[in-house]
Amino acid sequence: MNRRQVLRLGGVAALASAVPAADRRIGPVVTFGKHLQWLSYDEVAAFLEENDFDGIEATVRKGGQVEPENVEKDLPRLVGSLEKRGRKVVLITTDINDADDPLARRVIRTADALGVPFFRMAYYRYDLERPVLDQLETHRQTVSRLGEYLNDFQIMGLYQNHAGKNLVGASIWDQLRLLEGSPEDRIAAVFDVRHATVEGGQSWPLLWRLIRNRVRVVYVKDFGWDGRKAVNVPLGRGQVDPELLQMVSAEVAPGTPLSLHMEYVDHRDAAKKVENMKAISGDRATLRKLIGV
Repeated sequence: MNRRQVLRLGGVAALASAVPAADRRIGPVVTFGKHLQWLSYDEVAAFLEENDFDGIEATVRKGGQVEPENVEKDLPRLVGSLEKRGRKVVLITTDINDADDPLARRVIRTADALGVPFFRMAYYRYDLERPVLDQLETHRQTVSRLGEYLNDFQIMGLYQNHAGKNLVGASIWDQLRLLEGSPEDRIAAVFDVRHATVEGGQSWPLLWRLIRNRVRVVYVKDFGWDGRKAVNVPLGRGQVDPELLQMVSAEVAPGTPLSLHMEYVDHRDAAKKVENMKAISGDRATLRKLIGV
């Protein structure tokens, strides 16, 4: 990373300093904003403070906490609400997957100007009726062009491994291939322990070591099997091995953000607002027990 990025990420990492763990590497700890979208920005900030989150992974996408069309007006409002309580927008989740969309450029410019270090990209998908490697190469070139566009900014694009039969990056090896040729200070990886376990089963130590040098953010959540279907469950009650969480938290670069994703309560139902908040609070307590952050 260049000097400006080191300074920016250093500021984010400083949020984790309140945790008295001498060997702490992972953190700051944030939560995914998808399940807090029924709250005002001030209410979000209060919830983060009350539950010992350093910040948020905000949704800046269609239907999110910030609509992309309103990014210049609403993202500064969200950032301001959090800063009043000492919290940060550490990461934004977006619909961005190329450098040519004018709306994507507006989101990047605005987030960068506000000091947001990362944005998570949208997913690429395979057409299973066409040659896979040819499609992967096309997507790789698209990512490379996005990386070139980001040369004028400090914000970094991230691509997540997400389980699914046609999602690029689900198997990790293709996520790594997708990033080839893009500078590591422009485009990097999110490592999702839940999705890595769904797709990799017992091979998660290999998958982690394959991608770990490109990882800049870690996602934590859990699932269980219901027949052949993977179903989201509270953290610590499913198939994600605590050893994986401990390995990842010990081997990431110091200051790597961890984003807690609570996915087992429907975020689309306003009547479940309180249930969502209680579930996130419960997973936050479990996370502290599992890895001490």
